[in-house]
Amino acid sequence: MSTAPNGTGPSLEVLELRVHGVRNTPPQEMLGTTTDNLQMVHEGAVTLGDNLAGFYAPKSPLPGQKTRLEAYSWGNLDRFSKGNSFFGKVGRVVYNLGWFLIAPFGFANAAYWARSFRPDPSREGGIRTGSGGGVVRLFGLLLTLLLVSAVSTVAFDLVAVQCFQPTGQPNSWKVCSALPSQFDGLRELTRGQRLAALSLAPILAVVLVSLLGLVSDVRFRTRAGDAARALDNQTESDAFALAVPSLWVRRRINSPTGMLHIAASIHLVVILLMSDALGRDGAAASSLLILASVQLGVVALVVAVWARSIHPPLAADFWTSRHVWAFLLLAAATLTYIGCLITEASLSDENPSSPFTAGQLTPTIILVCLTILATVGCVVRSGYNEWIAMAVLTVGVAALVVVVGGWLDPLGAGANALAIAVVVLCALGFVLPYLILRRRDPHRKEHAWHGAGPGVFMYLGLVIAAFLASAVALGIGSYLRAGRLQSSADRADPLFRDLTIPNGAHDIAVPTVFWAFGGVLVLIVVFVGALLCVLAWLGLRKAIIDSPPVDPAEAVFAREIDAVRRSSAFLQRAEPLLHTLSWVIGVTVTVSLAFTVMRQARDVTDRWAWIRGALRAVFGGDDGVAAFSSFAQWAVLTSVVLGALAVVSAAVANAATAGRGRPLGLLWDLMAWLPRAAHPFGPACFSERAVPELADRIMRWLEPDGKPAPQRRVLLATHSLGTVLGVAALFHLAALGKSDLLGRIRLLTFGMQLRPYFGRFFPELFGPEVLGTPGIAAPSFWTADPWKGKDLGDHPVPSPAPSVAGTPLTELLHIPNGAFALPSRPQPVWINLWRRTDYLGFPGYSYSAMPNNLDRVALEMEPDSYMARVATHGNYLPTMAYLQARDELLVGW
Repeated sequence: MSTAPNGTGPSLEVLELRVHGVRNTPPQEMLGTTTDNLQMVHEGAVTLGDNLAGFYAPKSPLPGQKTRLEAYSWGNLDRFSKGNSFFGKVGRVVYNLGWFLIAPFGFANAAYWARSFRPDPSREGGIRTGSGGGVVRLFGLLLTLLLVSAVSTVAFDLVAVQCFQPTGQPNSWKVCSALPSQFDGLRELTRGQRLAALSLAPILAVVLVSLLGLVSDVRFRTRAGDAARALDNQTESDAFALAVPSLWVRRRINSPTGMLHIAASIHLVVILLMSDALGRDGAAASSLLILASVQLGVVALVVAVWARSIHPPLAADFWTSRHVWAFLLLAAATLTYIGCLITEASLSDENPSSPFTAGQLTPTIILVCLTILATVGCVVRSGYNEWIAMAVLTVGVAALVVVVGGWLDPLGAGANALAIAVVVLCALGFVLPYLILRRRDPHRKEHAWHGAGPGVFMYLGLVIAAFLASAVALGIGSYLRAGRLQSSADRADPLFRDLTIPNGAHDIAVPTVFWAFGGVLVLIVVFVGALLCVLAWLGLRKAIIDSPPVDPAEAVFAREIDAVRRSSAFLQRAEPLLHTLSWVIGVTVTVSLAFTVMRQARDVTDRWAWIRGALRAVFGGDDGVAAFSSFAQWAVLTSVVLGALAVVSAAVANAATAGRGRPLGLLWDLMAWLPRAAHPFGPACFSERAVPELADRIMRWLEPDGKPAPQRRVLLATHSLGTVLGVAALFHLAALGKSDLLGRIRLLTFGMQLRPYFGRFFPELFGPEVLGTPGIAAPSFWTADPWKGKDLGDHPVPSPAPSVAGTPLTELLHIPNGAFALPSRPQPVWINLWRRTDYLGFPGYSYSAMPNNLDRVALEMEPDSYMARVATHGNYLPTMAYLQARDELLVGW
């Protein structure tokens, strides 16, 4: 559409391209029209979109339309829709539950991108991963192994061993009453044969998780033309990761690292089976055990080494091809597994009811290792070498486990004192260098959790993974335990019956670590509930958030506006709440692991007897301890059941709404917009399709048929997460060598989170140096206004460090340094709209320097509501602030 705003300048063709975010607003709402007046954009015979994402425009111009309107709709990229039939809804429920299962992998991916890294054209993928990449990838590998251990506990320990007990008669077995009759055939097998028969269960669980990623991999894949264009510009270099050309190029799910995760899962299954078989055939079992352990170590080492680059090389000779080495390691794992099956099937059936000790210990070891890696993740941004930090912490944790377990007691008090000294020295060697290095970082206040972001994300992934593993083990264990109760009728009562346990009844023993982590969940739920109540009291009191002041036109609704401002500010304390929660997780996980170690070592040392004695003193004898134990089990199971019901309810509710919402809502958007770099089975990245598509559409408009069109302009209007996609698309244009086009683009953002969320969580991607805007400190935990006094500078952004030579967003858009803080208002190139009642919308420059030349405050009452209603995160487009900002950007262009 041709336009000459206010009669100034030549006749221009301005494309107003609207991109929405978290709400994934339908295109007709973005354009302010009806579905009948909506069409997908065509360029010649090419349709610019499909049923997942694309560009839409009105069929006929809208009243007062000054530009060519288009809307980029990408909402179906992170949804699963297979129709509204019964089977379609069931499919969506299963799909959503699967996404909950891989949520910990998504947090590992967020931890990977929260680290410090920089571009390096010599590396495949164009990024030097920096410190912590190997730690995060090992953390992801252990998350996979935790899933394997949880399923193995059920298949091997609970079912194959504990649910089949000898009766004392030859070839006669007692079977768990709760087991389906399909398992009765396993009675004819020996213990080793049953274990071999069920050994596929944990391997299939990992394969199914990988297939879940494959489903979305095709949906989100970068278009072939966009990928080729990016790969042709690999020689371009910039100091900002968003300007790396191949950053948004989709890689297949069957990556070499994915093959290694499957290989490691097979190795863990072999280790579990052969550890159990040592007492029955020591020679063959020990050989396979050593072989599988060595192979697992090699796989872990390769995973860590491959962390030096984001993507595997596209071109490599045979002996340097990662796919070849991954295939060889997977083939070796398969051969070892076959040998394990043959060995298990041929073993004698001595001690068929002995405990499956390996299944009891393995989850504990994995969770200890996960805790160590998550703690190391807290220090990697400071510059502390990841391997030195991990070595120091590992030695300290090993010494602590020895002390807690009491294994040094036979050596006397001096040995324990020495071990405690090692623990203290390791703690000092871990904490002091971190504190010194952190203080040297002048930008630490601009980073979430003072630079501990990777560790916080890893702790969140750890606690969710532990909950899912505990839910599997405790849920199935409780189901199997229910079968031990026998009912006998009580003739005296027509309504109730007595439940009795016959003498000699066998109980199902779920590994202690799963009970302990269920207890962690109880403590976390109690803590978070109490903390939120305190915050609600302090943050939702009748205090007034008066910055900015309520507009005089809405003064009559000031009371309603103040109430919504307080509730929105309450929701903006996510960062300090997660900070506190990560401390709680760290402490409770450590205590629960210590509890687990003491209980599992109760037959070796007397540490557990101390705990029992203390409990007897507190609860008045064995009866009181038994009552407390029963209550603790009830509390743990209740918490796990409620958590599982919450997950299932969310999955069902999502399916009931025709799949319009995302399984994890905002949390899902935070995880799935990032390229999958830490865990091969994590959430697929919708940005890998959306960002190149947006950049391509802008290029198509500004350079039709590949030829410059000087009269054409783009007004990029982005909302919420759409701003993340839009800004990434602008950097992608620069990475493709199209920086000259950016002078013909102007940016209108509203309801965005670049500065306080994405800029703080992922500084290398959206930090102050990248955006060219001042940073902001963490929100206050206790005050009614969490952002009061948190601006880190209302002046021009300091010059980048000598090692940083990238071009920030403001320079790409040709905005002079300091233009946002000028008292006079120059011709704007970027305008940001926000409301104080918007729980997800923030200023781009400052809270305190109002007004400024970047931020405009939109009115806080809904502009088109029939009844008076306070506006929050949506509906910016009909506001007068949007219309005025758009006209201001068009004037003089």
